[in-house]
Amino acid sequence: MFKKILNIRFFILLGVAFTLINALLFIIGGALESIKGYMIFYQYGFEEEKSIGIYFLKGLDFFLVGIVFMIFALGIMKIFTHDQIPDDNLPEWLKIKSFKELKILLWETILLTMVVFCLTLIRSSKESIKWDLLVLPAIILVLTVSFYLVKGKKEE
Repeated sequence: MFKKILNIRFFILLGVAFTLINALLFIIGGALESIKGYMIFYQYGFEEEKSIGIYFLKGLDFFLVGIVFMIFALGIMKIFTHDQIPDDNLPEWLKIKSFKELKILLWETILLTMVVFCLTLIRSSKESIKWDLLVLPAIILVLTVSFYLVKGKKEE
């Protein structure tokens, strides 16, 4: 019985390792998008045809997705494999004690990521804003209201 529990722990740690690798790749992608923006700024400055802001928004979006992956991996590791280890060195917002706290933290981070992604889509849209581009802000609104209701129940 005890060996089965250790095997499950190994698979959780394997999943955490791959999720951290994914986070690292997203952060590298964000750095590359930012570098593209810097290179275009160096070549053209603030010309209207070359919008450097899109590259910076894409870079920020990549960074935020990387942070979501990192929070998820560290939260899963903390809850399922390292629950007995003291977390004195972690910032207060990363001291996750339960799966519900991890869910709330991820919800906040994903909402922020979706807002930046939505801004990137709207900014990079070459055409005028159409109805299908407004679906994402509506989804963000629904998720935000849901988050508010769930978090309000938690504090009561």
